Amino acid sequence: MNYRQLTRWTALTLLLITAVNPIYAQTEARDASSLRIASYNIENAFDVFDDPYTRDEGTDVKLRWEVEMISGVLKKIDADIVGFQEIENEAVLQAMVDEYLPGMGYESVTVPLTNDGRGIKLGLISKLPVISVTSYRWQTLQHPDADRTWRFARDLFHARVLTEGGQVVNVFVVHLKSKGSRDGDPQSVMWRTSEAMRIRQIIGKLIADSPDELVVLMGDFNSKPGEPGTSAILAPGPDGQPVLSDCHVDIAMEDRTTYPSERYPNSVIDFIFTSPAMSARLVPGSASIFGDPEMTKGSDHLPVVAEFDMGR
Repeated sequence: MNYRQLTRWTALTLLLITAVNPIYAQTEARDASSLRIASYNIENAFDVFDDPYTRDEGTDVKLRWEVEMISGVLKKIDADIVGFQEIENEAVLQAMVDEYLPGMGYESVTVPLTNDGRGIKLGLISKLPVISVTSYRWQTLQHPDADRTWRFARDLFHARVLTEGGQVVNVFVVHLKSKGSRDGDPQSVMWRTSEAMRIRQIIGKLIADSPDELVVLMGDFNSKPGEPGTSAILAPGPDGQPVLSDCHVDIAMEDRTTYPSERYPNSVIDFIFTSPAMSARLVPGSASIFGDPEMTKGSDHLPVVAEFDMGR
């Protein structure tokens, strides 16, 4: 699908509102050593074309005004790297960058295939070069209390990004299994937890082999703090020390809702987790949830943001 075809998205013209609610962090000018990272589930970013290999027929096309709002949020955040969830294909993300984010420097656009039957995928846009991408969607997953195996419901993908200072940041993007129930697995807890356990193994090995690795894991985990999925991600290493840390842990729970849903009130399910070496570079006070109610109507999730000082 090309740029002109994508402009056929069903449209309602809407001016973007630029006021920011003061209870949420605003982006500010930063120095050259700064690296700003964001994760954003943009809710069913589907195009007008039927993919005969997925069940996309039951999902509405993403409206133009929603894409405009999402793009307005991305402009305000001005992250160097953004991980996305619920993208239909690379053409959708590329067209959003071309039409609504021109001149922002997002030269790298990545949307690998996933296992999702409806066709939703993960994506990444980056102002910095992406030097490699690895998908883990064919990994075999197992929960200790289950007599069956799974694969990732969507995927876990690993992008190696090169900073201006020559450092490699390992960026992992994920969208864990939803809370829809499966036979013998109410709310898919075991499936989702098996995904989280495998992620923790993959990243844990990377860090064990090279403790100074700069690692970021971000996405929609469909798991609140303290639930089995997030607990598996945050499991300590053999020495009892953290392998991954929650960048937003210092924000009061009532102020860090990322999925403002009536069905699941006060849901904190979108995260940015970091390795010890990356956590040491986290700029104090920079972790935030961009939640201005007038700017975030394009999705049912709110983006999470964190900034790192790569000069440390």
